[in-house]
Amino acid sequence: MTALGNFVRNRRKELRLTQVALALRMGVDDAYVSAVETGRRAPDGRSFLEALSRALALDEDGLRQLVDASRRSRRYLRVPEELSERKHQVISALMEDVRLTEMDLETIASVHSAIARNRNLSAFRAEPDVEGGLM
Repeated sequence: MTALGNFVRNRRKELRLTQVALALRMGVDDAYVSAVETGRRAPDGRSFLEALSRALALDEDGLRQLVDASRRSRRYLRVPEELSERKHQVISALMEDVRLTEMDLETIASVHSAIARNRNLSAFRAEPDVEGGLM
């Protein structure tokens, strides 16, 4: 299940709505609501989120949470929810930065490679020496 699916299901249940009742409020098929809740379908853009927001009677804070859950649930890159909020922010910022050039991406990739290399080197140095040698 996605962050969006969890959000929709939880709010729908708070309102004591079935998937059919929510679908009727939105003017969509209940199978579509089910697919969104289970993560099999991604929302069809802003108009879907607006209809969903109205159907779920969300206030401004609820709408912000809905948009955030939708962003974290995009199909082209699904970031595990158990990652820290900061990791979500960094990954989202990279995804949404349309001005990143190929050179920028190469720089980011190089920095990540250096971090991974240093991490692996540190782990290697931390391993205890094995006594005895070769047989």
